[in-house]
Formats: sequence, C-alpha cells, structure tokens
Amino acid sequence: MILGALFTLFVVRGLLAMQADGMTADEGVHLWYGERALRSGTFLRVHEMLNSKMPISVLNALPVAIAARLRATPLAGRERLLLARLPSLLLAIVLGWLVFRWAEALYGWRSGALALFLYSWCPNVIAHAHLVTTDVATSLGMFAATYACWRYVERPQPARLWLAAGAFGAAQLTKLSALLLAPILVVLWLLRRLPRWRRQSCEGTTAIPRRLGTGVLLPLLCFGFATLVTLNAGFWFEGTGTPLARYTLVSPTLRSLAEVPFLRALPVPLPYAYVQGIDMSSRDASAPSWSYLRGRYHRHGFWNYFLVALLVKVPLSTQLLLALAVWLGCSGRVPWRRGEELLLVPAVLLLGYFSLLFSLQIGLRYVLPIFPLLFVFISRVAAADRVAAADPAAAPAPLDLAAQPRGPTIAGWRARWIAVGVLLVWNAASSLSIHPHYLAYFNEIAGGPDHGAGWLIDSNLDWGQDSEYVRHVYAPRSPVPVQIDPGGPRRGRIAVGLSHLVGLDPQEAARHAWLRNNFEPIATVGHSWAIFDVSEDALRRCCTRLPLALGEADLDGDLALQGEPFAGGDGVTVLSLAKLNDGMLGANQPADAAQTAPPRPHPVRAWFGITWRDPHEVGRLVAFPGLYRSGPAARQFLALDYVFQTWDANQWLDIPGTRVSGNPSPRVEQVMTPIRTRGIRLLIERERNDRGEISPQGTFRAACLELAVYPR
Repeated sequence: MILGALFTLFVVRGLLAMQADGMTADEGVHLWYGERALRSGTFLRVHEMLNSKMPISVLNALPVAIAARLRATPLAGRERLLLARLPSLLLAIVLGWLVFRWAEALYGWRSGALALFLYSWCPNVIAHAHLVTTDVATSLGMFAATYACWRYVERPQPARLWLAAGAFGAAQLTKLSALLLAPILVVLWLLRRLPRWRRQSCEGTTAIPRRLGTGVLLPLLCFGFATLVTLNAGFWFEGTGTPLARYTLVSPTLRSLAEVPFLRALPVPLPYAYVQGIDMSSRDASAPSWSYLRGRYHRHGFWNYFLVALLVKVPLSTQLLLALAVWLGCSGRVPWRRGEELLLVPAVLLLGYFSLLFSLQIGLRYVLPIFPLLFVFISRVAAADRVAAADPAAAPAPLDLAAQPRGPTIAGWRARWIAVGVLLVWNAASSLSIHPHYLAYFNEIAGGPDHGAGWLIDSNLDWGQDSEYVRHVYAPRSPVPVQIDPGGPRRGRIAVGLSHLVGLDPQEAARHAWLRNNFEPIATVGHSWAIFDVSEDALRRCCTRLPLALGEADLDGDLALQGEPFAGGDGVTVLSLAKLNDGMLGANQPADAAQTAPPRPHPVRAWFGITWRDPHEVGRLVAFPGLYRSGPAARQFLALDYVFQTWDANQWLDIPGTRVSGNPSPRVEQVMTPIRTRGIRLLIERERNDRGEISPQGTFRAACLELAVYPR
C-alpha cells in the first residue's frame, strides 16, 4: 500500500509537471533524432547538435509515431511533446522500483520504502523524469548495471552474469558517459579481489592463476560480447565494421589513432554513429566553454561546480539524512554492510570525474546517476541496530521493540526515528513547495528558487521550460504589451529568462547589465522568468549612452506575433529561433537574430517562417534578412537571393513576384495580392559572407532579425 501510494504520487506529480513545462532547450533535438531514426533508419550525426544523442530517444519517438498513424489529423506540437515525454516517466518508474529492490535487499523493507520515498519526492528526479532527454535513462542504465553486478558478485551464477553484462551493454545506449561504468566496475572488482589475493599470498596458495579464467576472463568476455551485441543492435548495425580510415574524425585523439597504419585499416566492430559520437563528444569535452557559478565565469569550469550544485539543489533534509547514515555506520549502530561499496564507490568516482575532468558545466543533471545510489545508501538509517550482516543479500528481520534491551538503545532508536520522521516531512514539504516547477528547485541554503540565479543558471533553473507560457499565456493576458527580451534598453514591460538575464557567458551578461543592475523585477513566472516595468524617466537616467532596442513599427497588425516560428536549413541548425517573431529589432547585436549554426565555408540555404493553427489572410510581408538592422555591419551575412513562400497544405510554393536576386537592403518588404494560408516562410538561397562581401570565399550563415506578416 505504501509503495503504491509513493508510485501513484510520483506519477501524478510527474504528469502535472509534464503539463506545466514547455519544451526545454534540448528536447526538440532529442525527439527529432529519435523520429528520424524511426523514419529513415539512420543514427548518423549530421551536425554538432547531435553529438551526444543516443538510440534511447527512439523510445520517446515511438508514442508520437503510433499516434500519428492512428490519428486522421496531424498532431499539434504540444500533443507530440506530451506523448514523447511519457516513455521518460515510465523509465523513471522502473528506476524507482530498482531503488526500492536494492535497498530492501541490503537493509530490509523499511529501508526500501525509505529509499523509494527519497527518490520519488526528490525535486531533481521529478524535474528530469518527464523530459525528452537522456538523463533519467542514463541514471536507470548505470544504476541497473551496478545493481545487476552486485547481485552477481553476491551470488555468482551464469544467469546473473549474463544479466549484468546485458545491463552494462544496454546502459551504453543511453549516454556516452555510461562508458564510465567500465573503470568503475574495474575498481569495484579490485576492491573485492585485493583482500582475498593478499590473504592467499600470505598463505602461499596458488589459487590466483587457477581462478583467473573463471574469475576474470569469463566475466570480461561476457561483458564484451554482450556490449558489442547490444550496441550494434541498438544502432541497427549501421556502419558496423567501418575502418577508422573511412571516418570523418574531428577530435585529436581519434585522429591520431587513425594515423597509425595498423589501426586505420582495421574494421571497427562498433556502429559508425557510436564511434562518431565518441569522436564529437571528445572534441567538445576538451573545447573551452563558459561555466557560471555564483556570479563568476570560467572558460574551463570550476572544480567545485557540482559540489556546490549538490549543496544548493539537493533538499537539505536529504543531506542531513546522508550525514545520519554515515554517522550510524561510523558509530557502529548500523554496521557497514558488504556490498555498500557498490553504492559509494561509483558515486564518488562519478562526482570526481565530472568535477575534475569534465569542463561542460551546464547543469546538475550530469551527476543525476549518483542520486539513486545515494538514496539506497541513505536508507540504511531505517535498518535495525546491530543486525549481523553475514548474508548482505538477505533482508533483516522486522524490528521487535519488545525484544530490544531496555534503556539507552530503545531511547536512541526512538530518537532516530523521530528525527527521520521530521526530516521526511520536511523533505515532502520542500518538494511540494516548488510544484510543478521542479527544474527551478533550490533549497534553503540557496535561499529558495527566487535566489537560485545567484548560484546557478541554465538547466539548474531556466532551461526554457517557461518560455511558451510567457509568450502564449502571460503576455496575451497582460494589461500592457510585453516585450520578450528586447536585447537592449527599452521602456515598457519586459520579460527575460533568468539564464539570459544573468548571462550564459560574459558577453550576454554585459548585454543585459542595463536591466539587471538598474531595475528590480515586479514579478517572476515559474521562478525562471523575470518581469520588469521600465519607465521612460528611469531609462533616461540609466541608459542614455547605450543603443536602444527598437520594435517593428506596426506591432498591432503583425500576424507573426500570433504564430509559431520555425526554421531550418541544409546541414545546419538554427539558434535564437524565438527572436524571429518577437516584434523586436533588438539593440543591433547579432544575438537579436535567428541564425544558422555552425558557420559554413559556402553560402547556406535556409528558411525562416511562421505557422498558425488557423488560416490567415496575408497581403504584406516585412523581413530583416540579416544579423543587423543598420550600420556598417548590416551587410554581414545579408541575404542576397531569396523568395517568400506559402504553404498550400501539401508543399511550399513561391509567392509570385517575391523572388529577389542581389538584395542590397537590410529591410525588405513585399506587397501582394492577399492569400489565405497557414504558413509563410522566407527562403534564403544565398547570402553575403562574414565580411559583408558578395564572394564565394569566407564563412557564411543565414539569419533573419525579424519576420513580420500583415493582412495588407
């Protein structure tokens, strides 16, 4: 009954959070990767945004594909997202069940229930359990593999060995960081074997060589075979056996391997896309990237980033329970159990790796796999005092108060449970206080979610989950017009996401300094967006020397403000898409424009458009097809050849009279015979280079500062 209640509450809160959160920054790419695999049968990574995507995303794409086949009408964007999130929640339920099972096996039923409580009420778990990402799947894969290995080493059997090997292989389909399981399991195996080897060496026995085959080689062969089969099956054997010489490699490490004559000719027994992912992630992990921690920026990360994140993002009650679990072991009240090293060693090694050797510090979610391990370890506080641990796989008998010695032991036991009860109530209250905005959770040490931006940003606080609500619910209901991140000084009501207000890098921090340093928010949305009212007088006092942000002249009639922006291109992705129809021309900075990435050595063919749920009559189009609206830099990447197109329910068709070659202007306008359509797009076929020249040399990207649509 207790387990059912915990799982039910977990699912209900996960579904409510799923409804409340809009699409986060990474979900669209994960879902696209899974859908493309189902549709085209390929996992190849065609650009840098797919560097860490894995086949587990196919699970998220399956409900969408099934619903699309069953539905006569196309799925709306919101429906697709909610369907795609369901498998993530299902994986989180499976992980919760394994957490309960391991804690129960180590310490008893009460401990299993406690571990499940900590897991199911953890804001960080719920925050990622309903998203189309790989974080919960990776946590499940790594936890399941470690749990299966524990079951095997406690009672070696062929079936348990193959189960552990299969779980290890399956974990590799979730995220490349699951490769860390290999050194972790080696360390755990050595910790188990070294004392025995030392004892046998002192006794002069020769058991080590005789047992080498069954104790080392057999598990190694099983793990290797299971991993190869699982990886290749998960990637549908795509490109398996391709030699390194035929790879297009980008990381120095794999490039150096490919230069070795013997190695470059050998067929690699791994899928092409898997090796490609290792190669791209290896390059990205070594590349400098900005990290933010407590008002400071660092190009190569902070050694204590994840320690601080754990300190302020994990409920304080959970941290106190962890301290109590350690104290009970050190005091001997709950003796250390054989097998607990499989909980602590992986957690310590994972935290050490991400703290000291990993510079991409954009969220606590990277160390999410240590949470289930710690929850199981913490559950030892519910184990009986001084229970013998001869068989660590056997659950201790229920505690009988009447059979306990009278005196300090009973008093200490009762005090412990009172303390545990108070901490659990505190834990539940802390978790409920943030519902349903779990991504923005910060504990009492940080001062709560309203002070979280002073500590951490990005996926710790504002991952774009409230952008849809601000744009499509809050802004239309506001009694005054709301300007979404104008990019520079401007009067009126302004809404800015906290990650951008604080700044993901020093340049963005400087861009928003005028607002951050001179004004206080009048409200927050979802703890992740700040709302400001900026008066003309206040703007004059603080920002007279700064370039003001401008808006499109006729905002009242702009139909684009009511639609959804979209964009794409050949071999590129599009950044800052929300800027396409925000009604703002910004402060004449490149961050104000939707733009393709990465820069290409040849002109980029790309499109920028607006869609509506219902048809609209369109008679006039205005676009700023570049990075800047005016000034000497306005020619940089300025569109030269373009055409406006309309959607006729089957395909994109050129609008007669709108095709232009050799465009010289940063602002273009087309008036035409009114048409009724659900979609309009600007197709850019050629643009100037990074120096603003009409030349095939240089670097190129397509951009659009604003796309406005009017009835006439």
